[in-house]
Amino acid sequence: MSKKETITSLSIYRALAMLAVLFIHSTSEAVAKAQQSDLYYVYTFFNIFSKFAVPAFIALTSFVLFYNYASDHINWARIGTFYRKRLKLILLPYLVSSICYFAVVHMMAYRGRGLWDTLESFVLKLATGSAYTHLYYVFLLLQFYLLFPLLLVAFRSKLVVKYAILIGLLLQWGFVIWNKYDLMLPQKGSVMFSYMSYWMLGAYLGLKAEVLKGWFNSLGNKGNPTSHHWWNRLLWLSWFLMAMLQVQIWYWTNLGEWRMNTLWYEAIWNVHALLSCLVLIQAASYIERKWKSGVVTVIHRFGEVTFGVYLLHPFILLLYRKWPWHHGQAWAYPLYIGGGFVLALGLSWYIVAFAFRRFGWSWILFGSLPKPLTAQVSQNKKSSSHPIQG
Repeated sequence: MSKKETITSLSIYRALAMLAVLFIHSTSEAVAKAQQSDLYYVYTFFNIFSKFAVPAFIALTSFVLFYNYASDHINWARIGTFYRKRLKLILLPYLVSSICYFAVVHMMAYRGRGLWDTLESFVLKLATGSAYTHLYYVFLLLQFYLLFPLLLVAFRSKLVVKYAILIGLLLQWGFVIWNKYDLMLPQKGSVMFSYMSYWMLGAYLGLKAEVLKGWFNSLGNKGNPTSHHWWNRLLWLSWFLMAMLQVQIWYWTNLGEWRMNTLWYEAIWNVHALLSCLVLIQAASYIERKWKSGVVTVIHRFGEVTFGVYLLHPFILLLYRKWPWHHGQAWAYPLYIGGGFVLALGLSWYIVAFAFRRFGWSWILFGSLPKPLTAQVSQNKKSSSHPIQG
């Protein structure tokens, strides 16, 4: 099977999703503790508006894998290579990160715990993606990788492809409702079935990339059919309204003024996140085509190292929050929260990029080395009709 051309704008998609992760984590303390602040709505906005981050990464992962690996004749030799790479570039960094974060938390809060209890706790957390708050995402990836060959076989059916998104919604909501009323798993978010609509959306888009590339690239393209313009307006308006609805509901909820059945929160988030995945695809393509090449290159560079930034940035925030320099002063607190975002972004990006440049073994900590951008990026910017190649 011939190797497909790289969709370079997905690196920008990845960068935008990572910024959302940083907004969530840098504002989490303010959302939990600053209800009396005049800026509480602002903190809530950045935190809740960005809740599409993990679903966006999940959809992107599924998109890339189905785009690259799905074909009429499954190449099992390539599947074997796929597993070797994932064991090396995903599982090993996950193991190292879990050990490091578990050790840090142990030293900070559990020094008196016995050796056997410590080992038992570590094994449990490693097996559930809970050694630190953000590692559940990597644990979700590992679950998906295990099922990926079976999904490839399933998607050989045209019916499965046609109804992929509906199947994903049914599986996800079947699990969510089952868990709410029967299973009651305390860490539902660590189970891949909680995100099946995003896995299946990504699979569908990856399989249909050739057909959909005109739509991917339709934002800001005056040469598109009129129907594209109307569908895009509907998409972006619906996305914005659902995002603001989610922000408002959580703002009222956090202030104790509103409370709904948890399934409603889940449903609103689900719609917001699904629409966000589609919006990000178009936004990434638009940025690559329309923004200045220097800015686009910087965004691409960030997009190439997001896995490492994802693994490292909570440690930066943890250290930063050990020094609450605002001292409770209202004027300093927003600067303190903003400083956490800037530091988590800038320092983690610098450390990961520096490690990749200087140390050949840095993949053990941060995953795959970034690939050098080719002339395809600049070529994509020059082409207004088909900047994303299928």
